[in-house]
Formats: sequence, structure tokens, C-alpha cells
Amino acid sequence: MIEAAVYFLVLGAFVGISAGLFGIGGGLLIVPVLTMLLPQLGISPTHTVHIAVGSSLATIILTSLSAVCAHHKR
Repeated sequence: MIEAAVYFLVLGAFVGISAGLFGIGGGLLIVPVLTMLLPQLGISPTHTVHIAVGSSLATIILTSLSAVCAHHKR
């Protein structure tokens, strides 16, 4: 379980860096990597894509809301 947390932290750091440098992130990187990692954690292969897309969507929504709030303050 600790290995999974390390994988997710590394994935998050890599996605954050690539999003900052190149403007790519969630949908392009998180979904394929989660699709490969989740079956190794015991998640059913029939649910992995749904969970990966849902996680990516949640990340995108939270990031967008944060950007909207920052833009509104300015």
C-alpha cells in the first residue's frame, strides 16, 4: 500500500511539472498511468478506465475552480 502511495505521489509531481512547463497534464498523463497502475492494486480491470477518467476529471475540476477563484480576485 505504501508503494502505491509513492507511485501516486511521483505521478502527481511529474504531472504537475509537465503541466507547468508544457501545459499538458491530467487527461494526457494521468489516465494512461492510472489505467496501468490500478489493476496492480487489485482493482477489477473492468473498472480501471472509469476510475482513471473519474480521477482525472476530479483533478481538472479542482484545478479549474482554483484558477477561476484566482482570476476573480485579480
